[in-house]
Amino acid sequence: MEKPWTIEKDRTEKVHSIKCWPKQFDAVFSGRKRYEVRKNDRDYRVGDILNLREWDPKTGQYTGRSIAMRISYMTEGGTFGLPKDICVLGLSL
Repeated sequence: MEKPWTIEKDRTEKVHSIKCWPKQFDAVFSGRKRYEVRKNDRDYRVGDILNLREWDPKTGQYTGRSIAMRISYMTEGGTFGLPKDICVLGLSL
C-alpha cells in the first residue's frame, strides 16, 4: 500500500511533543478527531510525528497518557481564511 504522505526530499521527519487538553486528547485517542489546529511555531511538515501528551490544565501537569500521530496533510496559514501563523494538521496513525 502506498503511503498517503511523503517527506520532503533532503528532510528527515521531526517529532514534535505538544500539550493536548483532556477533551481534545480523548477525541484524538478514540479516532473521532483526526486533525489539530495549531500555531505554526515549530515548522510543522507533512511526514512529521506529533507526540500528543495529555495535559491537565487544572493540575498543571501531564497525565501520563500520550499518542503519536503522523502529519498526513497540512493546510497552511494564510489560506482558506486562516491567520498566517495558524495551521490545520491532518493526522493519521
